[in-house]
Amino acid sequence: MADSLSAYASEQEPLGYFRVFARPPGGYRREITVFRGAPIRLNSASTQDPFTDGTAQISLPQVTVFDHLGEGDLDWLVADCDIDIVFQPTGAYDFEWRWEGYIASFTLALSGSESSVAIDCKGAFFGLDDFLAIPSFPRRPIPYEILIARAFDQDLHPSRLGNFRLLFPDWWEMKVPEFNDPTYLSALKPYGVGTGQLWTGFTSRSTGSWEPLLTGHVMTMLQSMYARGGDQWSIRNRGNRRAELYLRTIPDSNDDSIIEIYLGGPGVSFEGTRDYTQRAGVIYGQGADEAGITYNGMEITPDGRQTYFKPFAYSARQWPRRKNPMYDKRVKPKETMVSFQQGVDEISAMKIAQAHYQRLAEPGTTGTVTLLTDPRYSDGSLCPRMMIKAGVTIRLNGLGGVKEGILAHVTAATVDFQGLSTTLSFDTKYRDQLTVEEVRARTRDSLDPVRYLQVGKYSNTIQDLIIPWSYKHGSGIIPTPAKEFFQEVLPSTAQFPYEEWTKKHPPKDAKSAPWYIKIPKTNTENSNKNWSGVVRDGKMTMAVPIRMGQAGQIRLTQIAAYDKNGNVMPVKFHFSLYYGNGIAADGMPKFPQPMPGETGYAPNDPMKAPPPWLKARNVAGAVIPTHYKAYQSHPFYKGAWEHVMEDGRQFPWSVDANLSMEDPIVGWGNYYEPAGYSPGRFSRGAARTGMLEDATTWGWDVANKQNIDFQDPSQNVNEEYIGMLFVQIYCDDQDDEPVYFMGRLVRADPGQTN
Repeated sequence: MADSLSAYASEQEPLGYFRVFARPPGGYRREITVFRGAPIRLNSASTQDPFTDGTAQISLPQVTVFDHLGEGDLDWLVADCDIDIVFQPTGAYDFEWRWEGYIASFTLALSGSESSVAIDCKGAFFGLDDFLAIPSFPRRPIPYEILIARAFDQDLHPSRLGNFRLLFPDWWEMKVPEFNDPTYLSALKPYGVGTGQLWTGFTSRSTGSWEPLLTGHVMTMLQSMYARGGDQWSIRNRGNRRAELYLRTIPDSNDDSIIEIYLGGPGVSFEGTRDYTQRAGVIYGQGADEAGITYNGMEITPDGRQTYFKPFAYSARQWPRRKNPMYDKRVKPKETMVSFQQGVDEISAMKIAQAHYQRLAEPGTTGTVTLLTDPRYSDGSLCPRMMIKAGVTIRLNGLGGVKEGILAHVTAATVDFQGLSTTLSFDTKYRDQLTVEEVRARTRDSLDPVRYLQVGKYSNTIQDLIIPWSYKHGSGIIPTPAKEFFQEVLPSTAQFPYEEWTKKHPPKDAKSAPWYIKIPKTNTENSNKNWSGVVRDGKMTMAVPIRMGQAGQIRLTQIAAYDKNGNVMPVKFHFSLYYGNGIAADGMPKFPQPMPGETGYAPNDPMKAPPPWLKARNVAGAVIPTHYKAYQSHPFYKGAWEHVMEDGRQFPWSVDANLSMEDPIVGWGNYYEPAGYSPGRFSRGAARTGMLEDATTWGWDVANKQNIDFQDPSQNVNEEYIGMLFVQIYCDDQDDEPVYFMGRLVRADPGQTN
């Protein structure tokens, strides 16, 4: 049988032949290598990285269009029948090769007396694309590896696959970080992993958006899963339809498993493209993390008139283009934008962008190599061309005149069993197969502008005609007197948090003191005293007013904490804004139950003990002993700002205690995610930075909130707080010295889209 089944000589040595097996749904596995007395004809098979098995086509010489498919001896010839193509060694070599998939379609043909039936097969994992990535709304972020494992879960997506496995390299050291607070937010703690456990470090709450499960949802995650040195996580079939998530690494140039390809040698055809439109020297980015914080590298000049964006990764020869001694005018800059997967935080986004840059700084070479002869491995052993699979590394000897050859990643391999040839798609930048196909096709997102003509929809393009926004008068500056700092002190190149200039104009100096909002040293007895506010006659009477305008959209929020010398002070804090001038510290969420040391306190009774709260910690991290009491205002206890508990139940106390007297327009900082950790996040174990920077857009409109005279706008000048918003800040990490806050809100001017 071997002689009749295309057993062929490879470099004059007999190796073996290919066997074919079929298993119909619900049936048993049987060999169909010889069917009705004639060998099945193998036309082609392809593999790819990721997902290993791509497509295959086989023909049935003894089956015609007149046969009843799916019955009798053709009971296996039905849709979704599993097909395995397995190499059977017969010579001195013990080569292993197999292709696993399922029947996707039939091609029937009849011409005169000639009839043919061909079977088109898809790789085993592609059966997952029969399922959709249905969106759900998990309360906790989920590591990518768990989301991918769920995609391969056969209880959820039955596709006749084996067990999924996650394989970490021996040298992998990334572990789930330890969180000091035992009451760490359950709503933001990564699901399914424990402290000290190995993990990839990528998490998301995005479980899909109705896209195909494998090539949509899973592939989107894989395209972001870069590790050090440009290594990338991928998925392969480890045999018997068992998926394995592993780290695809670039091998050492001396690795014995590299396949040597000699360009110009007998039986070697080469086609390559070095496409300079696909390189990138400056990589911008945008995304939103699990807490909804938006980031895009936006920077605003101190006067608020110019906006620019800092790239997430770049070549020093291409950016920045001013005051950069390494900038090379001979190098044409090439910019690109990366939209990060929903839930990727800013720090992770920077790492991903760096990995993108490593791969895209130079265009690399993509192309194909067609083999009619067998190459050899670096150790000199035989490499049958018909058994080369995607995912391996080849060395292109002779390419570009490089003496030691150029390493390339095989992204796809197609075997032509009739022509006894193998075509390898390769990429010298080690990208995945789908990315390489996009690069070679130069695909671009299409723009589909839509215009609607509707009646009765008129609104002013300029939203603040009556109470205008004015940078000159300090609109958006926190606090308003700091307009002098932003307009006269800071140079146009200054970047948040402006520490170089705050140290020159610190809060301790009488002239610059009004530029900051002061909160005195931590009051360990009364949390009400740790809020900012306007103090009159020794009493805090209201929140700090800041000038805004009648209405508009804020596109960037920045605020930072400083010590008396102008150094950024790494503390956590709460920051929120309100319409009413009557809001003050006593109008903020209050501890609802007796505190330790108070009469009636019982730690194990939810009606006689407060919920957990974030402890005050000094800059060094030590807990500051506090003795707060019930009904004192505090933003960082579990349940503050919320109407109901996490499980939907009512709180065991009056819900009024949890809420502020007036709903905030917008706010940052609660038990689960305090402000002061930008660009990282408390929930991800980041250290305090004392900064808040958020590019999430939010809006305000005082028209129905304040007493504005629209009939005679000139009368509005008599209203002291018309067009102002009111700021509330809480901080108790400052310990024995005051803390000072300064920042700004940058408006999206009419006509802006970002």
